[in-house]
Parts: sequence; C-alpha cells; structure tokens
Amino acid sequence: MPTSNSAADADIELTHEEFADAEFDSRYRYERFKGRLIVTPRHGFEYHLTIEPFRNYLGAYELAHPEIIEHVFQEAWTSIDEDTDRLPDIAVYLRSQNEPSKLPDRVPELIFEIVSPGRANCRRDYDEKRDEYERVGVLEYVIVDRFNHEVTVLQLVDDHYHEETLKPRDTYRTPLLPGLEIPL
Repeated sequence: MPTSNSAADADIELTHEEFADAEFDSRYRYERFKGRLIVTPRHGFEYHLTIEPFRNYLGAYELAHPEIIEHVFQEAWTSIDEDTDRLPDIAVYLRSQNEPSKLPDRVPELIFEIVSPGRANCRRDYDEKRDEYERVGVLEYVIVDRFNHEVTVLQLVDDHYHEETLKPRDTYRTPLLPGLEIPL
C-alpha cells in the first residue's frame, strides 16, 4: 500500500485504487488529477474563517430540512473519472428517491470550493474543477474567493454552467435549497 509522507510526493503517478489505499500524511491535502498526485498544505486559519459561515448555514439547513439534504460533508472524496479524484471543501448531497451510490462514486449536487492562495490553486478552482464538475453533473458549483472578495455561483443549465458573481453585500441563495440565505 503506497504511503505518502510529504509534499515531495507531488506529481507521482497513482491509480484510483492506489489513491484509495494510500496512507497520507495528515499535514497535507491530497487530490489526484490526470493520474498524478496533487499535494497541498492543510488549510490555515483564514480558510477556516471563510468556510465557517457556509458550513454553519448549510448544517443548520440540513438539520431543519432533513427531507431535502441527506449529507453535508467537508472534503468528501469525489471520483471524477478513472484519472481524477477530488476533495471538495464542502459537498452537499440531496435526498434522492433512488438508492444513492456511496462515496467516492456519488456526485454531490452542490459543491463549495474556497480559493487557496497561489496561481495554481486559483486555476484549479476556477478552471479545472469547473470543467470537471460540469462534466460529471454537479448541479451547482460555488467558488468562494476571499482574495477578490467575491463568490462565483455556477448553476448547471442544459449541461453547461450559467455564471453569476456575488459581492460582499449580496446574499447567496440557491433553488436547490429553498429558503436558504447566506449573507456574504
């Protein structure tokens, strides 16, 4: 079973099965893109301050509306395809009439990503993940950019994302979660 001990393991090739069986160093975050390991430092205090309101509002909504939300998870392993595995910052799974598949094969209906510092991280959240989440059918992808003080909301319409940008005085709402309002 592969063991990853540091950021030095970035860019090594791993199969989906090897990724699933790997023992990772808890000081880092790991994803897989095009068969290669992505290693990033664990999130810092500013990240947690940014994600906290979203996590809290979504958790409260989940408790108040168990008929709508099945799960709200942080870093929920999501398999995009045989070469790519992601850990969205927040993944929301809606109740389904069908027997839902289990992680990592189940696609969340709603994903939040908090942009991390650095050009590569920004490109990953705005471009790579946008394309991946659109392709696998994530109904809404929300990019929270604390550096540009904006939230980009991408709603899937006819297999393509429709984009809306929210500013600090706006309120986030989604048709997926009627009545939810998160002030920005």
